[in-house]
Amino acid sequence: MRNIQNHFAGVANQYATYRPTYPRQLLADLAELAGGPKTTALDVAAGNGQATTMLADYVNHVYASDVALSQIQAMPTHPRISAYVARAEASGVHAHSIDLITVAQAMHWFDVAAFHREVSRVVRPGGIIAVWSYALLHATPAINDVITDLYRTTGPWWPVDRAHVDDGYANLAFPYPLVPYTPPAMTAEFDVTRLLGYLGTWSGVQRYKKATGDDPVAARNEAFRAAWGGPDTMPVTFTFDVSMRVGRVG
Repeated sequence: MRNIQNHFAGVANQYATYRPTYPRQLLADLAELAGGPKTTALDVAAGNGQATTMLADYVNHVYASDVALSQIQAMPTHPRISAYVARAEASGVHAHSIDLITVAQAMHWFDVAAFHREVSRVVRPGGIIAVWSYALLHATPAINDVITDLYRTTGPWWPVDRAHVDDGYANLAFPYPLVPYTPPAMTAEFDVTRLLGYLGTWSGVQRYKKATGDDPVAARNEAFRAAWGGPDTMPVTFTFDVSMRVGRVG
């Protein structure tokens, strides 16, 4: 099994503060596909619970695992969530006890073959697996240009598996019959402070800072403010293009 990919343990609180949440309708739809309020779910690589906490509103119970204890500790408590430390490929839950597995913005870090073996072990026949990712956010052309420049500058420092996000998971194995599903639009309103905080959670930015001693986000503070088109506190709507696969486990 490949080594654990753990790129966000050091920014767990920043991750919880600045990362966008997912469309609530997406989690409601997945719960309905898997059995509705009676569903038992497993949110793998849950981070600090952006998907987990919403999913818990639509199912009976959610097991939420992550390799980083700091992420689990940053997750809000909820009576229907059991959060714990485990890697995706060894969830620790009972065989055929799960109706729904969700993986948000994380499958590219896994040992994918081992993860699918674990899916086969823990999901009941006919259960649902849903995996999704989102690539660069975009808003106005001026802001997009600064984001693109940051992404290009930090490109050599991104983990190699990030390429799977850029290609929409097209080259990651997903050995399940597909369930047709189009996710709702994923948007977030950021002011300048929140945008800079979010960009600071990028794994490529963190690795760039560690390697060079420079902060590529801070270096673009003025460029973002110039591109904003209004006061720093003015909210701007950003769109995240979601790539998603939903499958039914045999």
